[in-house]
Amino acid sequence: MNNRGFSLIEIIIFIVVFSVGVVGVMVVFYNTLSKTSNPTIRLKGVEVASAVMNEVLSRKFDNDTPNGGGTIPLSLVNIGKEASDGNNTIGFDDVDDYNNLSCTTGSNGCFDNITPVYRVEIKVQYAKVDSNKVETASTPQDYKLITVTVSGHIPNEKYVLKSLKGNF
Repeated sequence: MNNRGFSLIEIIIFIVVFSVGVVGVMVVFYNTLSKTSNPTIRLKGVEVASAVMNEVLSRKFDNDTPNGGGTIPLSLVNIGKEASDGNNTIGFDDVDDYNNLSCTTGSNGCFDNITPVYRVEIKVQYAKVDSNKVETASTPQDYKLITVTVSGHIPNEKYVLKSLKGNF
């Protein structure tokens, strides 16, 4: 008699091979799934840095700059905090008030309107522009270079934005 079908050994071999294949696919799926949130977290960090930069750039060039804009003589240009609120950014009225600021968003008046728990560091320096090249300077210039560094939730990642504010 010629019976057709699978033997027990063939079924066991199929189950073992199929299980190895499924485990391999699940390992790849698990590793991919654990990293899918990283781009979203990075985008949020960059958006926080952009929001901080926009807030800084919305301020006057210098404390002596007239409301509504206008140039001031270089002899009046300085970099130094006129506001004495420390890391409380509420009283800041010009870009150099943010110089050497280091704080965590959403705490103690540090960018309360921006997503909390990001570490923000801001540096303001004099800058000169020659032939489309930006260089820092030690003496007052018609430009200030603003560097915003934001540390996010992913360890060892920093998001750095730089911009110029002009005396005009």
